[in-house]
Amino acid sequence: MADIFISYSSADKTMVADIAGLLEAKGWSVWWDRQIAIGQKYDTVIDNELQKAGCVLVIWTQKSVASEWVKNEALEAAQKNILVPVILEDVKLPVAFKRIESAMLTDWNGEDDHPELPGLYNSIEAILHPKNTIAPNGGNSGNDAAPIPVNRKALTLYSIMAVSGFILSLLILYYYLYALQGNIITGADQRRFYGLLVVFGIAVSALIFGSIHAYAALKGERYIKFTVAGPVAVALLVMLGGFLLAPKNIDKTITIRVSDWKKNPVTQGEVKIYLKEYIRTQSIDNMGQAVFHGIPAQATRSKIKIEISSPGFTTKDFDTLLQNTGPLELVLPLTTVVFISGRIKTAAETPIKGVEVSVEGTRYYAVSITDGSYNLRLEEYTLGDEINITTSHPGFEDKTISLRISAPDIKNQDIFLNPARP
Repeated sequence: MADIFISYSSADKTMVADIAGLLEAKGWSVWWDRQIAIGQKYDTVIDNELQKAGCVLVIWTQKSVASEWVKNEALEAAQKNILVPVILEDVKLPVAFKRIESAMLTDWNGEDDHPELPGLYNSIEAILHPKNTIAPNGGNSGNDAAPIPVNRKALTLYSIMAVSGFILSLLILYYYLYALQGNIITGADQRRFYGLLVVFGIAVSALIFGSIHAYAALKGERYIKFTVAGPVAVALLVMLGGFLLAPKNIDKTITIRVSDWKKNPVTQGEVKIYLKEYIRTQSIDNMGQAVFHGIPAQATRSKIKIEISSPGFTTKDFDTLLQNTGPLELVLPLTTVVFISGRIKTAAETPIKGVEVSVEGTRYYAVSITDGSYNLRLEEYTLGDEINITTSHPGFEDKTISLRISAPDIKNQDIFLNPARP
């Protein structure tokens, strides 16, 4: 007796021969009516082989669905639960066989790696050897089980899906940890978070689905019961995101550290922060810090005005961001009254009277007296600033000198002038 009996229409014998060759290459014995010996009764031989066969493979084509022989053989096999249908052409199956799962080989061109073939082999093996789940690869023994050939196309497709899902998951996780976490403030931020979460769930779903089915393609198995793992992962991640989502209103503590140009802390005065709807004021402590509690996190997302005032220093405004995790370092310039004095004279040490001495670009000026002396009083300057002093007199050439303010009182800053040319 044969392992497999093939029921078909004689018009399809060429295709049947190809299928029989594939099955025999798997180690199964195959019988079809091309093997009837001369002198034997046709119908008797067929009936004997049909009764003895462990599995009946019915080939459905345009010709076979019209064959009463084929339909009767298929019906008898179905009653014995040993029927495995194969559809080679687009046909309307007889009513009795519409509910029986068939191997779809309508696009089969004789290749041995068609994606439907592994399922076909497994169905045959399940009928011939119920305890085995994998078809034999060689020999006539049903116990010599070995994996069916790997479906390369399916393996490649599912592997690409799994790798793509893994890479996308890592990118989304990186973006969340380094760009979005802790900055979910507005409704738009929340919508962006949930959109990102859904995409992350889809990526994880692709990773799970692709990994399971790549393994199945590699092993020649099907993991139908795991097909819902992806959607379940998406739903769980979205629910988890609802618990992890930061509330809309998050208060922060902002520390502003004030120092002078020498990095010494300024220990007096106050700091004002101009928020959108109100102004916050805080005194500077003996460490040079002003600490603000309860600042809305949303206020730190754009520049705000900070005003600092302290005795002996110039009141100054800053436009800056408060997003830094550490103290915000700001430098306050000194308010220094600077005195500059000296004499205006010729190269021969002769004093020059009536010379106008001014700081270029400012309102500060003085006029030399009889002995040529002058006194400039400057305000709102800081030690280290550079200024240009200019002179003007009808009888002498104008002169400009550069001066760095090195002390509050600069003396003996003499200026020598040349007579004006006729």
